[in-house]
Amino acid sequence: RRDHNEEPCNRCSSCLEISSGSSLDVIEIDGASNRGIDDVRSLNETVGYAPSSGPYKIYLIDEVHMLTKEAFNALLKTLEEPPKHVLFFFATTEPNKVLPTIISRTQRFNLKRISSKEIIAKLTVITKELGIEISEKALHLIASRSEGSLRDAESLLDQVICFENPPITEENLSKMLGLLPSEEFFNFDRAAAQGNFSFAF
Repeated sequence: RRDHNEEPCNRCSSCLEISSGSSLDVIEIDGASNRGIDDVRSLNETVGYAPSSGPYKIYLIDEVHMLTKEAFNALLKTLEEPPKHVLFFFATTEPNKVLPTIISRTQRFNLKRISSKEIIAKLTVITKELGIEISEKALHLIASRSEGSLRDAESLLDQVICFENPPITEENLSKMLGLLPSEEFFNFDRAAAQGNFSFAF
């Protein structure tokens, strides 16, 4: 079930099963470790089964580029004539390694990294809900270190909350990450301008 803005409701049985990883209708396959023709043949044998609760059975193949050529060819027949109740989602970091015959039968969406502004906004919501006091500069540092990955940013925030007592500042976060304080870089710059190269040591 979906609400008016097409976001999952996270309340119905389908949403709860998918979130907990117990859904029989959402099958996630790691292409790196299930890359052979026998793995795809097993998949082909199950696509004909009707979904257990929702309208669709969804197969998510991660790192799909790792499948062997033989596995791709075995999958091709199913992609050409998929059952109406089956949806395939392929995820890859190297689309150039996916066979053109597979790509021609799919819709392609190129995902990009999330902006620091969006990451900071999400982390702000999380810290407010948890009642954690954290400085704006610390949030900027977490966003910068996560390099556009919200999952990495949330994981780093989780570590910070576990190891640092609020209020969390840029200074204690830098110490935890083993980073030099930004002021030190200005000191290096001033020393270099003065010809004091021994300052670095």
